[in-house]
Amino acid sequence: MDGWRPGSGFFAAPGYVVTCAHVAGSEAGAAVKVQWGTAQLAGKVVAASPAPERGGLWPYPDLAIVRLTDPPAGHPCAWLTDRYPLGGSSLTAVGYSDTYRTVAEPLTSTFAYQGDQTLDGGRMLRLKRDEVTGGMSGGPVLDLAAGGVCAVVKATRFPDTDMGGLATPVGALRLLEPAAYRALIRAHDLFHARDRRWPAGPPSPAAAPWPAGLPRRTQCHLFGMLASSPPPAPEELTAGFHRAAGRFAAAPDLPLREHRDVVTELEALVAQGPVPRAVRYVAALGRAHTGDLGVRLRTWTELLSGMLACDPEDLAEPDEPHPSAPAVRRSVMVRVRPSAVDRDRYHLAMWRYEGPDAVFPAVPETDALPLQEVLDLARARVPGELALLGRTGDDKAMVEFIVPQQLLEQEYDQWRPWSRRPWSRLGRRHPVIVRDLERFEDEELHPPWRRRWSRLTGRTPEPALACNGHRGDHEMLEGWLESRPDLAALVLAGSIRLAPSTAALEVALSCGVPVVLWQRSREDDCAGAPPGPTSSFGCRAREHCPSAQGFAELRRALGQAPPDQWPDRIRQLRNEAVAGEADEQHAQHLVLLWDDPGRQLPDAPLRYAK
Repeated sequence: MDGWRPGSGFFAAPGYVVTCAHVAGSEAGAAVKVQWGTAQLAGKVVAASPAPERGGLWPYPDLAIVRLTDPPAGHPCAWLTDRYPLGGSSLTAVGYSDTYRTVAEPLTSTFAYQGDQTLDGGRMLRLKRDEVTGGMSGGPVLDLAAGGVCAVVKATRFPDTDMGGLATPVGALRLLEPAAYRALIRAHDLFHARDRRWPAGPPSPAAAPWPAGLPRRTQCHLFGMLASSPPPAPEELTAGFHRAAGRFAAAPDLPLREHRDVVTELEALVAQGPVPRAVRYVAALGRAHTGDLGVRLRTWTELLSGMLACDPEDLAEPDEPHPSAPAVRRSVMVRVRPSAVDRDRYHLAMWRYEGPDAVFPAVPETDALPLQEVLDLARARVPGELALLGRTGDDKAMVEFIVPQQLLEQEYDQWRPWSRRPWSRLGRRHPVIVRDLERFEDEELHPPWRRRWSRLTGRTPEPALACNGHRGDHEMLEGWLESRPDLAALVLAGSIRLAPSTAALEVALSCGVPVVLWQRSREDDCAGAPPGPTSSFGCRAREHCPSAQGFAELRRALGQAPPDQWPDRIRQLRNEAVAGEADEQHAQHLVLLWDDPGRQLPDAPLRYAK
């Protein structure tokens, strides 16, 4: 292969060649020359890893997909296996090398798999006990135990020695451009569903016995059916994986792009129960699809369940919670924490909250990253986590942003995280709330917070909702709030980017007020309100306050709902506003700080005051 530099590659699907990006180049549309036997073939790069900025090894995964302009008819294609080899396995690498002659000739090397090597945050296979010679980059690495190509040769550790080198697992193709990966893998699966030239089973007795892995022909048939299904949404795949794998299974390291990715990830898990997880996943797909595809998937599942001699009930969906079980408000918790070293950088972590004793990590805390990178990562992961929470119950899962005060006015509710529904905003499809990170983690602030929350949730039906529309320093505001121990919900007269509302929020949080509402980036901070007596709602001279009408409408809208339903009511107001059914001035851009002190993370427990 001749592109960016000479190297090797292999047919992975009709008309498609897989190689390394440092061989083919990273520019989409770049021309590549491919030699197969005596034939000279032309191709173009359709997807590839980006080039390094300052030389050196190309960043992970260093893979490229080349589509041939005029592919030869009937050419064979390698079988790709996402299964990682067992430690000490014998792996065979094939490529072209000009080490012994001036013209590159086929070369085979046999390596011992010696474990993994992390490179740029990605998992690489370490090959040892043979030489990775020049020109082998991009060539296939065959795992005879699994019966397929498991990796792509990337680099040599030291030339002219048997110290081996590194290879990229073929599963890392999922990190390339999704549409290009989908086209490649669907063409691959459809080819092998009808073409039986590739050996039907691994020649080595070291292969894992079924049902740890589906038989090759059974898998080919299944993948061929799945390749003809409509393209799945990423959140659907994530939810399906966790339904089949169980809530305690760790999320896959690589993104899920196709149903076959879910199947291979499920097969990699330790066997549990009478039915393989992959079969349970296909059973769920059969129930979800209608028409011919649904019939074929259900028939496949029935045949497999018969071969496994399992009860058909073992393939059913898990039972729903008992109706008498207490309702738990499920949510995705997103925590953004400033770096202790660089306050301009932040750490992101995410959890799925299904109850006080059921809080599951979704995104482990990241390294310190720029704010925009953190927000982009959270936006990309929220849909998948919401899909996982949506498998039971009729209520909308909530999204909680636990952030420092300077990030409370980020437009989280305005996010559009669903690529297939660009018109959908997060705050209109799900209740979105913010929480103060400092109070969340400072145990000294917890006792008054708990007391006011208890008073808020114990009121029926009239909520303790007050408006702070007057100016005042922190000392005056603290006196005002401490003299009102029953006050548990506060409406600010303007954006917290304005000094009076900033002060009111800071004091309210320190005094334990659990619910605060305001309108984002508004200028009406009651600056024109003349001094006067405080009304029964805490707002001076309400008739002169620009926010008086909004406060009255908000109080009326929330007054008919118990406090634990206020996040849903705010979501409803947002939808009514965009539908033209409410006053946009008062319903749009509302921010709800809704802080239930009982909703804590495993690493941030609350303690009762003694």
